[in-house]
Amino acid sequence: MNPRRMQRIMRNELGTLRREGLLDASTYDDLLALYPSERWDFSSLSRWFLIFGAVAFISGVFILGATIFEPTLPKLAILLGVLIAACFYASWVLRTRSMTWTKRSIELVSGLAIIGLSFTLGVIYSSGSGNWPALLLIDMLILLPLGYLLRNVLLVIVSMIVFFAWFGGVTGYISGWGAYFFGMNYPVRFLIAGLLMIGLSLVHRSAEQQTLRAYEGFFKVWLSGGIFFSEMALWLTSLFGNYGSIFSSHRESAGELMIFNLVWAGFNVALLSLGSRYHLRMLRGYAITFLLIHAYTLYFWHIAEHLGPILATFLAGAVTLGLVIHFESKRRSKSSAS
Repeated sequence: MNPRRMQRIMRNELGTLRREGLLDASTYDDLLALYPSERWDFSSLSRWFLIFGAVAFISGVFILGATIFEPTLPKLAILLGVLIAACFYASWVLRTRSMTWTKRSIELVSGLAIIGLSFTLGVIYSSGSGNWPALLLIDMLILLPLGYLLRNVLLVIVSMIVFFAWFGGVTGYISGWGAYFFGMNYPVRFLIAGLLMIGLSLVHRSAEQQTLRAYEGFFKVWLSGGIFFSEMALWLTSLFGNYGSIFSSHRESAGELMIFNLVWAGFNVALLSLGSRYHLRMLRGYAITFLLIHAYTLYFWHIAEHLGPILATFLAGAVTLGLVIHFESKRRSKSSAS
């Protein structure tokens, strides 16, 4: 087995044992030092190139089709249908080979093409209602089962993105496209959806130890999606409060904003604590990122206007550079220690 792959496997196994409480912190650190992580993970880099290639390929198909053929919607629908069939055939051919990420990227192309086909057919057979979010719901109901059927985590990720777009889009459609991004009125809706998704991820993780062994690691997609939903909702509520109704206006009070700011800060402190305790870098990454966003939001929302644009920008830049230097020096000290 490739030594780098062996190192990654051992680090993942040690992390699992630590999270399950089978290793104490000292033993975990000692064992982890025996399997240092590589500075450059070329296999991971190749995965990102494959994903980028898949997205670029589907874009190229659209551009090529518009260049060679007269761009009519029925022709585009046929072209997308042929592309979907070709991708699934290529995926079937590669099913017994070791080109796992190539197979997944091809299936990702088919998933993106399905979204394109649904919108193309939606325009062709439009009833004039303008309810395009309904197409996203159909796409999600197709892509999510496909992701599990094909064991393709990329399709599950796309399903999460489609769900976010549908959830915000349908709220905007009902409310007449209100003030928030994606019509994100009543942002506590998104917080509730995010928390439910986080709970589902924990159930998924538990099931991965038994009935869902074939989908090991898929829980991270649900967990990441739930945290992102929650973070975005808390960000909005910290700025504007919560719209209790998607049809009526709302004037937030200082007390309401303070409560939501404290909840947002507490949420990220909890993520940071859990990420450190169970050695989940994703939780720590979300926590640090959104704690910084929280700090910058409060600064520009309440303090910067009193300092003037020059001084406010200077202070923000100085703090940013200081944080970069701090985290870079910590990263270097960890690298030299390992």
